[in-house]
Amino acid sequence: MSIPALPLAFIGWFFAILCFAALAIGVLLLQQLFRSGKIPPEYLQSRIISDFALLLVWLIGLVSAFGLLNGTSWGRTGVEYFCWVLIALTLLSGGTRLASYATHPQGQKLTPRGWIVAVAGMMLVVLPLIALCGVSIATLRGDTARAQFDKPQPR
Repeated sequence: MSIPALPLAFIGWFFAILCFAALAIGVLLLQQLFRSGKIPPEYLQSRIISDFALLLVWLIGLVSAFGLLNGTSWGRTGVEYFCWVLIALTLLSGGTRLASYATHPQGQKLTPRGWIVAVAGMMLVVLPLIALCGVSIATLRGDTARAQFDKPQPR
């Protein structure tokens, strides 16, 4: 059984739209929180660098997606790198959220039904995203994509 290949245009546009939306939402949220004064000083000292690093990862994904759409070889490499990073961040985020359920703030234990809902909710987001990234990586590493990017470009 082989992994189906996605069209390169679909991969490029999907990740371009996804990255643009994530960047726009992230910047708007940070700007709104900063303007309203709801960002505590502890956050500015400890977490702001990680948020800017995350925005940088999304920016790399956006630039790489447009590079892929323009047919540059670095675009293919950049989107593949972005997919690997997105898989890692998705798994880390899902694990962190599930761990936060284990240490409930009021000291109450999460019921078995609550765990099922929490895990099912995570799987509705995590599994499709990882599957799409995996198929995209396989497509970008495939012979068809390699042949398309290795041919000489007309001037």
